Amino acid sequence: MGSYPNDRSNDPKGPITYGRDFNFFANVTPTIAVGTAFNFDADVCITFPTYTVTFTAATGAAVQYSFNGNTVHGDMGAVSGGVGVTTLTFENRQISKIWLRGSGIIRIEAWGTR
Repeated sequence: MGSYPNDRSNDPKGPITYGRDFNFFANVTPTIAVGTAFNFDADVCITFPTYTVTFTAATGAAVQYSFNGNTVHGDMGAVSGGVGVTTLTFENRQISKIWLRGSGIIRIEAWGTR
């Protein structure tokens, strides 16, 4: 047993209740429409160095994303009336802030490096 009450750090089947969690998950609904400026504050802030980040369009609406809040770095979902990208994966890239605009729900998941 560990040095804290209820510490199961030596139990291979026990929950990990110590240290920092280097995983991120959020379902984000943009509040700004496509064609307007991004919000002043980021919609998502990941507080650890990322290794892999995925975006999944939970609904088919068009969403644009930015990594600096000024420039559109890409889009996903139904863009210009067609069927667009529904999943994006960024590997070996550190992303800490994400701005979104459009409609629908974007599922964002991230894994960190230690």
